[in-house]
Parts: sequence; structure tokens; C-alpha cells
Amino acid sequence: MFGPTQPTVDEQREAFAAGLMQIRETLIVPLFDTADGMKADLRRRGWAPEVVDYLAGQWLAAMLAKVGAA
Repeated sequence: MFGPTQPTVDEQREAFAAGLMQIRETLIVPLFDTADGMKADLRRRGWAPEVVDYLAGQWLAAMLAKVGAA
């Protein structure tokens, strides 16, 4: 009755979802955008599409693993 009130389950769920969206916007989306930029640059330089996809995919996987480990 007195003191701070505990958030409801719905409020906690909403806060969790908002946190996930913030992580997505600040960490995940820029990594995918960078991988797309790498692919465009490598294609412009004449690299084979298979190699471009492989290199960008490997870089993206490594960066996502770093984000997950942090």
C-alpha cells in the first residue's frame, strides 16, 4: 500500500519489448546496413557475387556474434 508500486506483467512486457526494439535500432540494423554497403562496394570493384555474399555474410555473422557476447 505504501512505497513504490511493482509494475504489472503487462508493463514489464511492454518495457521489455521497447528495450528489444531499441537494441534492434541501435545495434542490429546498422550491422545489416554496413554488410549491404560492403556488398555494394565489392560488387562495384568487380568481385564475383558468390564471393561478395560469402564475405559479407561471414563479416555479419562475426559482428552479430560479438553483439551477442557483449
